Amino acid sequence: MLKLIKAAFKRNHSFVFESALLPKIQLQTQQHIQKLDSVHIGSYHKCVKWREASELQLHPCYFHLLAFEQHMQIMLNDEFPFALLGIVHLSNEIEVMASADFKAGFEVSSEIRRFKRHQKGITFTIESTIRQNKNLIWHSTSEFLAINTKARTGKSRSQPFQLADDMTIIDNWYCDKFVGWQYGKISGDFNPIHLSPLSAKLFGFKSAIAHGMWSKARCLSALQSQLPEAFKCKVEFHKPLFLPAKVSLYKAIIESESQRFQLTSHAEDTCHLEGYLYRH
Repeated sequence: MLKLIKAAFKRNHSFVFESALLPKIQLQTQQHIQKLDSVHIGSYHKCVKWREASELQLHPCYFHLLAFEQHMQIMLNDEFPFALLGIVHLSNEIEVMASADFKAGFEVSSEIRRFKRHQKGITFTIESTIRQNKNLIWHSTSEFLAINTKARTGKSRSQPFQLADDMTIIDNWYCDKFVGWQYGKISGDFNPIHLSPLSAKLFGFKSAIAHGMWSKARCLSALQSQLPEAFKCKVEFHKPLFLPAKVSLYKAIIESESQRFQLTSHAEDTCHLEGYLYRH
């Protein structure tokens, strides 16, 4: 716990942002998991509204919880140059290659990669894989932004959001104020901006913000009947989803094998995330 607190509040090494060279650290972690916890899976499915046709049907985002533990191990490493509370999750891509066999063990691995310059700091990715019987069955790439608080970016004027004409509403739901706390307990992501209005206000937010990966998982639950056995889904996280809130999910068919979806505010004036779903 002490290490987590120190990592959350440690100062970013200014030379990392000011240096002409990007970080070249190589951090990776691996873990063997003998068996999945069916009770934990059930709690996760309930939180993201996944309908369990059978006890062996796993939400495609569930493995991210296993990967997230490794993400934290990497970011808590002394070589990791950024403070946890200065990191923003920009996007996540998940690729499902095959169904998981619950009777066999899993090999989980994660590795930090691709540092890049950004107008607000430095971005980096963490790639995670799940293998079973040496076969790759799940792959994820998350992109993060480490914000340089000293960067002079000026005030950017974002264009007002306007829903595209080809978008069709397929679902809407209410996110209560406890969603962040509930997902935090299940996922282990206890970032205070997600947990309660009080803890979020301590960091300058008007209210608690829903976890981006909860929002993605909730969208895929709404699209559950349309998910193929093997697919790729990438989302980009846009405006924060302040809790509580009413949201709407829209989608558009791009081609026969792919579709685009957006999670918006109920008033359709804010886009919280945009995603693409591709069939393998």
